[in-house]
Amino acid sequence: MIQFNWNKIFLTSLLLLIFTASLYPGNDADALLKKVQKKYETWKDAKISFTQEVKFSVTKTEQLFIGTLIMKKGSRYRIELEDRNIITDGISVWSINKTNKQVVIDKYHDDPKALTPEKVLTSIPKKYNASILNKEEDADAKLTVLKLLPKEERSSFKSIKMWIDEDKMLIKKIQILDSSNNTTTYIITDLEVDAGIPDSYFVYKPESGYEIIDLR
Repeated sequence: MIQFNWNKIFLTSLLLLIFTASLYPGNDADALLKKVQKKYETWKDAKISFTQEVKFSVTKTEQLFIGTLIMKKGSRYRIELEDRNIITDGISVWSINKTNKQVVIDKYHDDPKALTPEKVLTSIPKKYNASILNKEEDADAKLTVLKLLPKEERSSFKSIKMWIDEDKMLIKKIQILDSSNNTTTYIITDLEVDAGIPDSYFVYKPESGYEIIDLR
C-alpha cells in the first residue's frame, strides 16, 4: 500500500477549509460546527484553489505550494499541484509524478485516522474542542478567529486556527501546528460549490510517455 503521509495532513487541512467555508461567526463555537454539518448536507461537490505555506521547525526552511482540490461525495478527490496530481474514485488511487512522468496505482484504503468529507461531520465534534479565540480586523474585513484543540494526546495536530470573514462568512486563512511543531498555512483564493463535476474527473486516463506502476 502506498503511504502519502504528507498528503494525509494536507488533505485533512483542506477538508477543514471546505467545511468551515460557510461558518456563521457567533459566540458559541459548537454552534458554528453545527452550521458546518447542516451546510455540508446540501453540497454535492466542491472545487477549491489555494496557496499552502509550510514552515519547518527543525530546519527553519519554508515551502510554498499553489494548487487545487476537487472533491465529490463518495470518497472522490483530485488534488492538483505543480509537480504532481493525486486522484481517487474511492476504489483506486493514482499518484501522478509530472517531473518523472510516472504513475503509481494502488487500491484506495480507508484510513480510520484520516478525515474525509463523510467522516468530518462526526469526527470534528468528537475529536476537537472548539473555541472563539478573538476578533481581528484587516484592511477590508472583520475577522473571527476560531481555535480547535484535539481531545486526544496522539493527534496529528497540536492546534488549528481559522480566520473567518464575518460579513462574507468565508474563511480567509487557516493555520495548523502539527505534532512536530511545523506550521502550515492555507489561504483560499477561490471556492466553487456544486459545479456538477462528473465522476470521470476522478479516474486517471493514461497519458503517452508515462510509466505505469500498478500495485493493485
